[in-house]
Amino acid sequence: MGNISELPEDLLLRILSFVPTKDIVETSLVSKSWRSLRTKVSRLTYDAPCDLDKFTGFTRFLKESLLSHQPHSLETLHIDVCLFPIDIRPWIKTDVLSNLRELKVEVGMFGHISLPSVLFTCKKLVVLKLSGRIEVSVPSKICLPSLKTLHFFHLRLFSDESIHRILTNCPLVSDLRLQHDVMSKLHVVMPRLLQRLTIVTNSCYEPSPTLLDCYIRGFEIRTPSLKYLNIQDLLSKFCLRVRIRSPSNFEDTSIYRRIVHLELSMCRDMHVDLLINLLKHSTNLLVLKINNKHTTLNCWKPPSSVPTCLLSTLQILEWREYTGTCAEMEVVSYLLKHSLCLKTANIFTESLVKHSLMMDDLLSMPRGSTTCLLVLE
Repeated sequence: MGNISELPEDLLLRILSFVPTKDIVETSLVSKSWRSLRTKVSRLTYDAPCDLDKFTGFTRFLKESLLSHQPHSLETLHIDVCLFPIDIRPWIKTDVLSNLRELKVEVGMFGHISLPSVLFTCKKLVVLKLSGRIEVSVPSKICLPSLKTLHFFHLRLFSDESIHRILTNCPLVSDLRLQHDVMSKLHVVMPRLLQRLTIVTNSCYEPSPTLLDCYIRGFEIRTPSLKYLNIQDLLSKFCLRVRIRSPSNFEDTSIYRRIVHLELSMCRDMHVDLLINLLKHSTNLLVLKINNKHTTLNCWKPPSSVPTCLLSTLQILEWREYTGTCAEMEVVSYLLKHSLCLKTANIFTESLVKHSLMMDDLLSMPRGSTTCLLVLE
């Protein structure tokens, strides 16, 4: 069997790109022929320890690794800092980032990191994900012509004006993740090519029909290419996922009319109102998936009129975490009765004891579609 060191350098570098950076450095200490290779790898990942004694050694390792890296080699850089402050600005040379495609920095609740402002002029950067207490001076001239994925989360040290300038200088961004308090101040900044938008809320801004309506109607004109809308509430674990079809013509920009796939994790009874509101407005809905997560549904008040999507378009219904309460049975019964085009209805439950009883109840419910296949799993 031949020696791995005899492989072509390009192949060795490809292999090393899948190896943790710490292990690459340790390997280079054993083999002299690998010392130059570690300065040319395309992917560097650093995970800072939470122990103060180990953190001192980590910063020394990070400094030496970044300073010794060859220009134009680095394509992916991931840094995770949990507790302690760190400043990597003096350790990154401009030419090291010249070929950077992906940058991901995550900082824990008590951590802090300072980054060089040159990252906002990386012309080849495609993915930028920043989370936590990150300090970086946003330059007056931003140049990110290749950026397609932009995730900003809990950037307490970023001003609204800085985020505004970043967004307006990223013409190709198609995947954007922001917090509600940032979103509410950026009414005219959405990239025109945006396809996937994730809005992260907290308990102060828990999604409601009114809030959701403000989001959707505000995006209709500014994001004609939008295909996916996700809304997440971190504290209540609420989650809404919507898949949107492309406009049939230039004037058909209504997001509600383009919603074809809806996933809703309901955590409280009040989210039933959100479900009804979405059904009323999503007139072309094809797939409805409900996850009755972290709660049991206790109240249900049917809408005054049957939503159009139930009468004419809905084909697939899925309900997870079904517990068989009276309110849940009423909701499922309503959906089965009025969904005239329904093809399949899959109900998932974790209660093996009540499985047979639930199945009997479900089978006794009238179905508006004679071809609907009902399955309890």
